[in-house]
Amino acid sequence: MIQQSAVKTVGVTTFAQSLEQERDVFRVNAGMPVNDALEHASSLLHCAHRLAVDAAMDTRGEHYAWATHYLSEMAKAVIDDVRQALLPTRSDSQTS
Repeated sequence: MIQQSAVKTVGVTTFAQSLEQERDVFRVNAGMPVNDALEHASSLLHCAHRLAVDAAMDTRGEHYAWATHYLSEMAKAVIDDVRQALLPTRSDSQTS
């Protein structure tokens, strides 16, 4: 079993696609403890959820759409990066 306090983010996951370049604007930082990363992802998803509920209840709900989109995208990137740190890919496990 992997001790989570020893596992760190790998920093390979990017997000927020650039409109002018073929690369993303942001990247998850490498070396962050996965517990911290998951706590931040949870906070981002909580904010996105609250905005989505507000959007559903407000006649001007479209104002919340982009904020919800970006918060969800950030949280997904963090979770994807943690997954890569915790679960080796098939090619990684074959080379070990």
